Amino acid sequence: MKTIQAYRFALDLTPVQERTVLAHAGAARVAHNWALARVKAVMDQRAAERSYGVPDELSTPSLSWSLAGLRKAWNQAKSEVAPWWSEVSKEAFKHRPGRTRARLEELGRLPLG
Repeated sequence: MKTIQAYRFALDLTPVQERTVLAHAGAARVAHNWALARVKAVMDQRAAERSYGVPDELSTPSLSWSLAGLRKAWNQAKSEVAPWWSEVSKEAFKHRPGRTRARLEELGRLPLG
């Protein structure tokens, strides 16, 4: 039998450090929610267009759901979505769209276009 041991550490943060940690966690969540909303909006729009008989070539363009594609789209939208983005590390946002994509893949809900 394999034994797994875990450790739990408490951080003794100052109020400034706690605000910083929470700001970075919130920033990552904003990027995740943005990516998820973007995926859903395009999927819903394309489904509606199909229900109206709009041919695929005239439908809303599909978007790149790759990490690079979502990251590029995030970089274009971040000033509008999160005007405070420069107040936190860019690393808070860096991988979030890709993790959103991975989560959609895990759930079997990754759009095909």
